Amino acid sequence: GTALNACRIGQLAIESLARIPAVAHVSSEFRYNDPVINPNAIHFAVSQSGETADTISAVKEIQLKGGDAHGIINVVGSSIARLCGQGVYIHSGPEQAVASTKAFTNMVAALLLFALTISDRENTTKMGEIIQQLRELPNRVSAQLRDDDGSLERATSILKDAPSAIFIGRGLSAPLVEEGALKMMEIAYLPCLAYPGGELKHGPIALIEEGTPVIAVAPSDETLPLMEASIRECKSRGAKVIMITDTEGPITNFADVTINSQYSGRETSPILNAIPLQLLAYL
Repeated sequence: GTALNACRIGQLAIESLARIPAVAHVSSEFRYNDPVINPNAIHFAVSQSGETADTISAVKEIQLKGGDAHGIINVVGSSIARLCGQGVYIHSGPEQAVASTKAFTNMVAALLLFALTISDRENTTKMGEIIQQLRELPNRVSAQLRDDDGSLERATSILKDAPSAIFIGRGLSAPLVEEGALKMMEIAYLPCLAYPGGELKHGPIALIEEGTPVIAVAPSDETLPLMEASIRECKSRGAKVIMITDTEGPITNFADVTINSQYSGRETSPILNAIPLQLLAYL
């Protein structure tokens, strides 16, 4: 669920910043795939409640095969926290709604901090920039919510009578749109697909017809030109594009609704862009 999507973002951050191979596993499938456990690897068990039965089973499988598990948990003293006996609490407070915005963003932040911790310490400039981005997040989130221009409501008018929706993103936004689609299904009961933008041509684009809602997350990072190409493909087939972006560039000309987001940097963009995605589902 949400923890898996956070792990997928964390995986990309660890590989990008620390240059260490990482993989995100689906807990419910883990033990049944008879995984090979590397005793020298670090295994993270990520869970909001700390009581997720599938994740508990995965931790036991890791430990049974000689591996070491660390918890990234919200609830203090929960089963996974006790089972692991090591790791971090994300301290995001009680979960009040299915959207789980606090837990998701804090899980991503914890994994990003881990990636920084094990990254090349000689690149102090890059580390300092990302730490500053993290420190700025509360103010940027507040500004993003305060400056809403009604675009969220306009986007919901596109979604309210739609039979389904497609979410697309590139880079760190590819796993983020999976979280957006998951919440749209859980909260709004709208069938959704989430795909990396570059994978549209490998099948999902066949589902796009006149009026199909496409939610595109397009931060102003190195993936922006690639996202523009994907959005053009969707528009050519008649899609109604809801774009979440911090840029005011030409790409916004292809959007039916543009939801303006804050931007502090590539690594922290999923945290900021998760909020309008989950508000879309909530509204």
